[in-house]
Amino acid sequence: MTPKLSGIDHCHLNVQSLNQAIEWYEKVLGFTVVEQLAFWNEEGKGPLTLEDENATTRLALFEGDGRSKGIAFAATGEQFVIWLKHLEQHQVKTILADHGVTFSMYFKDISGNSHEITSHDYRIIKQHFPAVALGSHNAKRS
Repeated sequence: MTPKLSGIDHCHLNVQSLNQAIEWYEKVLGFTVVEQLAFWNEEGKGPLTLEDENATTRLALFEGDGRSKGIAFAATGEQFVIWLKHLEQHQVKTILADHGVTFSMYFKDISGNSHEITSHDYRIIKQHFPAVALGSHNAKRS
């Protein structure tokens, strides 16, 4: 049985200029910077998270060339733990990341597209994976 997701948390987008993209998304689509996540943009190249006025759609902008990084699906803390087990059962390599306020697991589909499952239930996941260091991207399975 496939575990449940809570929806899409955000989509990754590569942009030519972070500042120009912020201005465009604010002016044209009404998105604004999510201030509580702005600290991730330490070097000015992203990720910088924007959300719409209703706080239902988020974009993670990265300054750079090439393909965008894919979809970040949303999950509760409990769903996150179940998804990790599910992907392992299907022999899908996952990488866990402790972002300090969220947890993410990264994986690739059969075509090599990168995706993410992210959860804002930080405390729940940290209880399950206390060894994952803050700011790290630890390989869970090879």
